[in-house]
Amino acid sequence: MTCTINYAGITDKGRVRKRNEDNWSADPQKGIYIVSDGMGGHAAGDLASRLVVEMLPLLLSKKLRDVTDFSSPKATEQLNLALTELNEQVRAISKTKPGLNGMGATVVLVLVRDMTALIAHMGDSRAYLLRDGTFKQLTMDHSVIQVLINSGEISPDEVSTHPARGKITRCIGMAGEALPETMVLDLKPGDRILLCSDGLTGMITDKVIMDFLMERSNTKSVCQSLIDAANAAGGMDNITVLLIDCQGNETTTDEVLAISETEELGRGKGDVRDMIAPVGFVINLDKQPSDFFLPISYPSFSVGRGANNHLSLKNDRTVSRQHCIISVDGDNLQIQDLGSRNGTYLNGRRIKGIVELPIPSWLSMGRTRIGVIPAGADFQQESLIDEAYTTEGSILIPPSEFFEERTEALLVVDIVGSTRLVKLGETQLVKVVSALGQMLDKALQNEKQPFLKCTGDGFFATFGTSEEALKTATRLSGGLARHIKFPVQISVALHWGSVRLTQEGERTGRNAHAVFSLEDLRHREKNINALLTAQNKREIILMTGAFWDLLELSTRAKAIAVGKYNLKGLDKEEKIFFWPTT
Repeated sequence: MTCTINYAGITDKGRVRKRNEDNWSADPQKGIYIVSDGMGGHAAGDLASRLVVEMLPLLLSKKLRDVTDFSSPKATEQLNLALTELNEQVRAISKTKPGLNGMGATVVLVLVRDMTALIAHMGDSRAYLLRDGTFKQLTMDHSVIQVLINSGEISPDEVSTHPARGKITRCIGMAGEALPETMVLDLKPGDRILLCSDGLTGMITDKVIMDFLMERSNTKSVCQSLIDAANAAGGMDNITVLLIDCQGNETTTDEVLAISETEELGRGKGDVRDMIAPVGFVINLDKQPSDFFLPISYPSFSVGRGANNHLSLKNDRTVSRQHCIISVDGDNLQIQDLGSRNGTYLNGRRIKGIVELPIPSWLSMGRTRIGVIPAGADFQQESLIDEAYTTEGSILIPPSEFFEERTEALLVVDIVGSTRLVKLGETQLVKVVSALGQMLDKALQNEKQPFLKCTGDGFFATFGTSEEALKTATRLSGGLARHIKFPVQISVALHWGSVRLTQEGERTGRNAHAVFSLEDLRHREKNINALLTAQNKREIILMTGAFWDLLELSTRAKAIAVGKYNLKGLDKEEKIFFWPTT
């Protein structure tokens, strides 16, 4: 017996958020339905969720090509492999530039074949089932709140006001291997499956959701009613709903809506379907961090004001509807102006006909400047920005955040073996992250310009002096030992340098990239990792020569030089020191 699918989906930015970082996709021919909620802020969150909904169908199609029975263990195994590969790719992309550090996305998906549904999720986006008048939540949130509820520390009534609301424990982009939860569901005619982001469930109750699903038969009408109800309740977050009805013998669809009108630069048809093997990426040089990060893949990439371009510059009226096109020839690129009114400029010079497009390069069209950067390289776009805005004859003034710099001590702390902690029980990881956050928050209370950001399984913080940053670093392990009853190892990186501030106070730039690269040395260098594994130490503290130089002489003498290493963002090898701990 086959299952006829009728579906509809809507995504909306809500009443409060400036951007929509939710995304969804549906491929009824292959039976793939996905909802994803991005995190990481601005371009990072949007990019992460776009990667999920556009790359995952490709991976699933490849992994499940020879699987005929979705209820078989092989189907679940291949689904897990697809999510693991996606997790690795999103994690790798998040390390390509500081503005993407810590990005990730939830995922909830349903695969339908015949009368079987295979369901998987990571994070707090949910799947529900309405069957014969009974409404059931199929997924359990991977969130701090859910851990606290399960442990009995809070009641469901306390969720709406709890400070940990919205903090998740699993996502696509997390460190280590992906840890999805899966289930197999035997479908019946009349079943309704709802996939949604927490922008819906955080605003209205399950009872209200059930009422809408019971009262209305039209899938599009149900989706719109749910969006309207969440917005009427406050619309505090982006809202996405995807409703799947199991009805008959052929797949149909109501009008499918995708409402997201907040981006200043629309992407048109520019999806990430070819991101598995891009030649390069296109970024925005007029805004930092870039609000788009789009792959250039075979056969071409188009730019213009029209919505059918891969990059649609719809708000720049000085750009022609079909302005220019970048063609892919193996690993090389060519660019051609398409008879635009104002011309296309490559590295400051107007092009004629078809010309070679070096990587990296910057392009100017109308009032917009974009960069073409390498794929998979540790490229720092600041040099490209500087070149684009210092070219003789430039009449553009870069946004003010390019010049808002601050010199600070930079600290990154990461939990060693966070995946192992999750496997032992998410409660353990939540406790460690919570304890680290509280200690860092307390240490920053006396700072004039404090900054603290959670990066998933760690934190990024800045201090006014190197001495204060080092003092904080040396106290973290001891503090964890007092509060956590099970053994925990941490890795701390310390660096000194200037950072650029975005309008939201985020830190970005070469030095921000370098301190994350320093912490990552324990993954890349065996002799560095040995400093942690030797004698089963609780922590490893590394510092750059730039940080070490600013310490007092008596403090400097305690640090041990371990060699010179290349760090992302820095032009030359940096001398690295190890701080011995008891």
